[in-house]
Amino acid sequence: MVSYKWIAKRRNYREEEVAYRSLRTPNDKLPHPLQSVISRETNAKVKSIAPRKKISSAYSDPLSQALEGSDPLSQFVSKDEVEGHDIPATNVNQKGAAAQEWLKHRTAILSKFTTSEKLSIKSSFLQGGEKLVVKQEINDKIKHRLQQLDEFEEHVSEHKGLSRDDYVSRITQISQELHQAWALDQRVKALKIVIQCSKLLLETHPFAFYPSKFALITDILDKFGRMVFERIAEKGEIRLVDHQLPKYFKPEHVSESARETCRNWMYKIASVRELLPRIYVEMAVLESYSFLENTDFSATLIRLSRTIRGVGNPLVAAYARAYLMRVGREIRLEDRSFVVENVRDLYLSYNQLYSNSVRSELTIFRTDLADYLSLFTPAYDWIFQTLAHTGQHNELDSIWRQSFNQAEPGLLWLSLLSQFPSDFVLSKCLELALHITTTPSTGVPSQQLMVLMGQVLSRNLASSCDSNPGKMLNVVWPYFSRKEDADSYLQCMDAWMPYLLRHWRVKEMHRIINDIVQHCRPKAQAHHVANLTSIIHALVRTEQVDYQSLFTTDSLMGLLDIYPEGHSRAEAAKILLQQFLVDHDRPLNHPLMVDHLLSIARILHDTLNATSVEDEKRQISEIAIALIDRVDFGRDFQQMLSFYGDARAAFTNLDPVLAHLVQAINRLSSRTRQLIQEHNERTGHFVRACGAFAYITIPAITCPMVRFRLYLLSSQVALANECLGQADACLEGAIGLVTEFSPAEEQWIVSNLSNLLSTLLVQPDTPDQNRLHHLRRLLRNVRTFSISHALHRLRSTIYIQAIRLLSAYIQPDYIYHVPDVESNDRLYLADEDFHLEAADYCSQLLTELLNDLNQLGNENQYGKQASAMNRVPSQSEIDELRTAFILMDSDRDGRITALEVQSMLQQLGINLREDIVLNLVRQASQSGSTLMNETEFFQWVKRIQALRPSQSDNAGGSNADEEAGLDLVAAFRVFDRDKNGFITKDELRLAMELIDESMTEEGLNELIKMADVDKDGRINYEEFAKMLL
Repeated sequence: MVSYKWIAKRRNYREEEVAYRSLRTPNDKLPHPLQSVISRETNAKVKSIAPRKKISSAYSDPLSQALEGSDPLSQFVSKDEVEGHDIPATNVNQKGAAAQEWLKHRTAILSKFTTSEKLSIKSSFLQGGEKLVVKQEINDKIKHRLQQLDEFEEHVSEHKGLSRDDYVSRITQISQELHQAWALDQRVKALKIVIQCSKLLLETHPFAFYPSKFALITDILDKFGRMVFERIAEKGEIRLVDHQLPKYFKPEHVSESARETCRNWMYKIASVRELLPRIYVEMAVLESYSFLENTDFSATLIRLSRTIRGVGNPLVAAYARAYLMRVGREIRLEDRSFVVENVRDLYLSYNQLYSNSVRSELTIFRTDLADYLSLFTPAYDWIFQTLAHTGQHNELDSIWRQSFNQAEPGLLWLSLLSQFPSDFVLSKCLELALHITTTPSTGVPSQQLMVLMGQVLSRNLASSCDSNPGKMLNVVWPYFSRKEDADSYLQCMDAWMPYLLRHWRVKEMHRIINDIVQHCRPKAQAHHVANLTSIIHALVRTEQVDYQSLFTTDSLMGLLDIYPEGHSRAEAAKILLQQFLVDHDRPLNHPLMVDHLLSIARILHDTLNATSVEDEKRQISEIAIALIDRVDFGRDFQQMLSFYGDARAAFTNLDPVLAHLVQAINRLSSRTRQLIQEHNERTGHFVRACGAFAYITIPAITCPMVRFRLYLLSSQVALANECLGQADACLEGAIGLVTEFSPAEEQWIVSNLSNLLSTLLVQPDTPDQNRLHHLRRLLRNVRTFSISHALHRLRSTIYIQAIRLLSAYIQPDYIYHVPDVESNDRLYLADEDFHLEAADYCSQLLTELLNDLNQLGNENQYGKQASAMNRVPSQSEIDELRTAFILMDSDRDGRITALEVQSMLQQLGINLREDIVLNLVRQASQSGSTLMNETEFFQWVKRIQALRPSQSDNAGGSNADEEAGLDLVAAFRVFDRDKNGFITKDELRLAMELIDESMTEEGLNELIKMADVDKDGRINYEEFAKMLL
């Protein structure tokens, strides 16, 4: 081996700094090295959290949006909205704001009112089904148009046992039949289709599906009415604008033929014998009255309202009135008196809902009264919404007063509260609350009314003072607190919570929370979680929230304790912490408040387990880190250290939080150093405690590279605080992690190991260790790591950096120092042995580097050997090898022994000792025995052949010299264990014997003396072979 001598250059760092000084980039905006990346990312995210008013959107159920419209009826709605020619919904552009509101209302109906019961449908225009015999008694006065209508009654069929999807499909078919009949000018057939559809609304069973049936059937009626309207306009040569009459249209502009067509349609409709179909069809074509002179729409609407009085079924009548309201609302009328008349007619028949006949029907179909009453809500909502849009304040007040005259007005109040303007309702709530809390009800439960009232008041907090809050709270709170059923109690509190928090003080807030806890003890049920979570939202979203009062009492912790264990409790804790971090931007220094917040954060942490996803861990880590950064006890560093200890115990499973705590404790130790120029006994104990905190926390982190960085930073901070023992321990921990690095992060490894080497310059040696022990151990680990992962460039780079460090060690004055810390230049002042040892070690590294460079020249040869090993032998070569194996296998057992190999070699004139042959066979055998099968023999021969240099590498010699040289090099390579091109004296003796060139001990020593140029006891055998030959 060639050795090299390193002589360090003496340097004057101050002169170099002056000579090579250049402009420096300001680093004021760069992050502090002790600030973790996680912290920086967390702070950025905390600052960008949405404002208060947008917090609620973060907790909306994503599945409710993703799955919206998946219901078959909702799909039918979507289809209608896209494919207007099937069952088109009201076109928003055509009908304006009224149509737009109906579209929302219709969508809500189809998505809510469904059924799993079997349905039936009767029609003359559907194939299949059970045929029905319809008896007809024709009066002599029936006109020809009525005879045409009756022709279709002869082919009516009933389709039974339909599912909800099947029913929707049949309605779609009927709509297509209507479209086809109209396209073929089969007007009577189209009218009959609409009549039969209207008859379907007479059948109310199953009750739960009736509102959806109404929405589907009225779609067909709307389509028919629009076709009639456009047909008359076309005949009268009237150009429609967005499917509507022009702004300055007058009936006088209509031709007589068009008016006659309009009258004929009205006569046909008037000839319909059954009341409900006649009412619905006339309402559908009501807009066509615009083509007739002297048409009083208001009178017509009032007439239709009074006609609906003849409908005996209250559910059917309610939806007929709702359709009448819708049709009248879409017609541009200045006189809206029909709306009030329609509501008064509704009041006249309202008591039918509670009649004995209705109760008997509900008993037969096993339907609860409350469920039955809920079916009226869509119809009543639309009716009272129309009244609210068109009525005057005195009319609304009159209708409100009349509702109190009903025996069971609860159903009316539900719609009045939700549809009347909030400025009107708020002033009426106190009176209504008194009536609800004092009057028993057999219809709509009082709790349902109170929930709705609370929702109305909570949605209008800005003007809620109109409700007389003082008296209101005195009325409703005793009602709530007396409730024993937890379900109804929580529903009421959920609705009223924002209102209560707005108008009650902090003291009452804790009273509310304690009352909720009392009603839910010992644990809330799973179905209570939604209400409790909504209450938590209200607590932290109120504008007057007092976080210090909220988080310094036990009431809030008691509220969290009643949650069922698991994800729901953690979700409530997350809501509290996230909103707190948004609103409270001041430092936290109240010990009890900090303790409660840490307990809430621990709830989040305790939900983590082996199945938790990384995104969940990341979110919880961000919240925990933001909370840790918010705590600041000022110069009470001991309190901060205690808090960090509690936080470490709370977040043991979150590596980002533990890493952030190590960063925080290092910052705390650095702040102590800044404030105290010279440590006293107390501060010395404190910074050592900080170092111990970091040292025992780092091993709990999983990633070795994160641990390395934290160990390195902790050692630097400990060194700055003159804690040499802790700095030494952290450096030992960092150096021990080198072999655990990921080989894919080579650039990161070089950067951080260079940082470590820079720290070693100012870290003094430990008295009980050898000189430069940190550096020696580091380079050993680097060597092991680079060899294991074939990272030769990494090793060379670190060696070069280490040579720079050793060069700096030898300088009389180091380029930098740590204040009050004596580095090696002070410890080994005028110690020539240290300088010589550093120079010798530097020479060793340089020699190893240069030898590595020399070794690179041999890689080409090794590549050729590898290709020879991988070369597939020809069939003739295989046959020759097999023949040789058979000749050696004298006992024909499929295996050859060392004795058989030695016998074959002797026949070839090669005499080797038995132990040499035995060793060769043992190396060839995969089992390590002295027996070799045919496959192992083939592989052994290939390996021996691969050890021979190629003929092209020795083209200059004679054939005899070439063969001898090739054999000699091949023999040497058999014994070159580490494949570095060198062999020792013992290996040389065996190689010479292998080629039948046995030598005496004296001759061997003479040969080695001649061949060992650098006197290291090793021989470069390729050069040696050339010298011999």
